[in-house]
Amino acid sequence: MDYFLNKIDKHLDNHRSLDQNKNELKRKLNDLNGLKEDIESRVSSELQPTKKLKKGVQIWLENVERINGEIQSLDGRIGESSALTRGFHAEDVLMRMKEVEEHIQQGKFCEGLVVDNPQRIGQVLSTSTLSGEATKLCIEEIWQCLMNDEVRKIGVWGMGGIGKTSIMKHINNQLLKETHKFDVVIWITVSKEMSLAKLQKDLASKLDVKFSGNECETTRAGMLFETLSFKFSRFVMILDDVWEKVSFEKVGIPESSNGSKLVLTTRSLDVCRHVGCNRVIQIKPLAEEEAWNLFLEIVGGNILNIPGLEPVAKSITKHCAGLPLGVIVVAACMKGLDDLFEWRNALKELSLARESVNGLEDEVIQQLRFSYDRLKDQKLQHCFLNCALYPADFAIREIDLVHLWIAEGLVEEMNSRQAEYDKGCAIMNRLINNCLLEVLTETENGRCVKMHDLVRDMALHITCGTPRFLVKAGMRLTEPPDMQEWRKDLEKVSLMENWGLQLP
Repeated sequence: MDYFLNKIDKHLDNHRSLDQNKNELKRKLNDLNGLKEDIESRVSSELQPTKKLKKGVQIWLENVERINGEIQSLDGRIGESSALTRGFHAEDVLMRMKEVEEHIQQGKFCEGLVVDNPQRIGQVLSTSTLSGEATKLCIEEIWQCLMNDEVRKIGVWGMGGIGKTSIMKHINNQLLKETHKFDVVIWITVSKEMSLAKLQKDLASKLDVKFSGNECETTRAGMLFETLSFKFSRFVMILDDVWEKVSFEKVGIPESSNGSKLVLTTRSLDVCRHVGCNRVIQIKPLAEEEAWNLFLEIVGGNILNIPGLEPVAKSITKHCAGLPLGVIVVAACMKGLDDLFEWRNALKELSLARESVNGLEDEVIQQLRFSYDRLKDQKLQHCFLNCALYPADFAIREIDLVHLWIAEGLVEEMNSRQAEYDKGCAIMNRLINNCLLEVLTETENGRCVKMHDLVRDMALHITCGTPRFLVKAGMRLTEPPDMQEWRKDLEKVSLMENWGLQLP
């Protein structure tokens, strides 16, 4: 009899203390969830491309999620219980409370949340701010494809200047930062003058595969294939600016079935079809309002305070046809101008240029030409044109380019070599600020810059007239250009990066 009375007394005690213990459990759970939020914030700041989350931290975060679910379920069962049966859940509440307390103690992680992750390979790329809701949706769609094991090849296509490369740079950096689904993220810029040998060489450089220089293309393909197939469990390869069909077999890129991904950007839908992309995503121009917001972001919203200027600025933006590159370059050269008459003149110049071209891509080149014309300094313009002497997508070292300008007499003579070099760097910054050059890397050894392919096309178009250049850089020539190309008024010739060229 005493046994049953003790049981009844204990049940009544449990019933009376249940609400108090539930409140205490709720308070402690709030503490645990607050700690979880703090840890997730620390993870966001500490997790870099060369780091990975500690296994213990990952398990702790998963356990906290589980505990929350189990306590929510327990709370539901208590709510559904009758007055007589509620006390039976008292021990569960105490058990959960003890588990929460243990995880609060375990969640201090005084020795950090991440460890080195030397196996991961990839390069964080410089990026610009992306604009437009459609752009965000494209990024989400590309990301979903990358996370979907059924999708192996992804084609991202759209006309030049539409933002394909910018979008994929963000994806590249996001892959390095947010997921450990892939061991390696490889970025290769292919460009119009792509050759199989150069593609293999660039890929080998990213994978740390050493070629002796005597291998045939087939042997090199085998070495790359073996590395990608057996050294890495999963990879993402991003081939940027593909102009023609690529034989992945000849390059040495495996047709993977283990969740590895191949992404290419191109101006041609046919290229996506020829290489067998099973998901194709088109990048479309910015909507009118999105283009205007991007324009304002660059020139500054203070222009709206100038009477009569807003409609002129909106008309200038419309001339950019929703192409981010056009908007960025035109806005950059208008930044800082507060004279309505100068804005009207700029609109007139753009309108006249638009009347003289056929096709949207030619129109973009004219927009870029507008930015070049507004440099309004012949030496500065010639410094810019000299950048087109390098091959497409070439990483140009700032120090080399500035010394070239000085040797050409494009930097005014000053009282010291250092002063001339500083002046050359100021010119470089002027071209960067006008979005005619973009910074690729910036290290203690200096910067590397490059020209967007459409900006280079614009520069080459100018050098077909005055000044006249003959540029065959990186064209895989084996013989010199034809005699008719050697015009009497040629000022400069560039044949660099033609390794098989035999000169007489």
